[in-house]
Amino acid sequence: MKATLDGQDLTIDRPSLAAALEAGAAQARGRGRIVIEVLVDGQVLEGDELDHASDEPLTSTHVEMMTADPASLVRITLFDAADAMDSSKEEHASCAELIHRGDTSEAMGALAQVLATWQAVRDAIIQGGEAVGRPLKSFAGEGVLDERTEELSRQLDALKRAVADDDLVAVADLLEEDLSVEAGLWADTLRIIAEAMKESADASGARA
Repeated sequence: MKATLDGQDLTIDRPSLAAALEAGAAQARGRGRIVIEVLVDGQVLEGDELDHASDEPLTSTHVEMMTADPASLVRITLFDAADAMDSSKEEHASCAELIHRGDTSEAMGALAQVLATWQAVRDAIIQGGEAVGRPLKSFAGEGVLDERTEELSRQLDALKRAVADDDLVAVADLLEEDLSVEAGLWADTLRIIAEAMKESADASGARA
């Protein structure tokens, strides 16, 4: 069995996929990087196969792992999330229009997609901070991210109450007005954080 990390051979204590992944993750951490892709005999490994890697002995298998700088990866994720927020303003409006037309069933499906986008942004903030070992709010202005997070929670709570009360007029109003505006503010905030992270990385590189 052969295991490599960014093309360099890895020493593993036993010939299994689990052992290779453990060794790769440990060496990546030592370099201040994270594993972003795993190939087994040229095939991308993902899902349950990656999360529950087998510790059974292997022979001719080749495990390849690629890494990335976590801060760079987080910045890319934040820029993508900002673009998603800009695009979601149209999704908010489309969902509200479905409600106005009385197409409740399709509107609820569209609403689920809108909420999934907001959840992805929340996840990006939490997971991004974990990846770089520093809360992402520290890259924004004082209290900026906390203010956005509190306002988003308030608006999403209001949306959930409106849905529970079957108040579709209120749902449409929230989507067209408050949440649409909030999406734009979040897009700006995410880009500010990503740019601040880049400036911080550039400054660290200059000092080094």
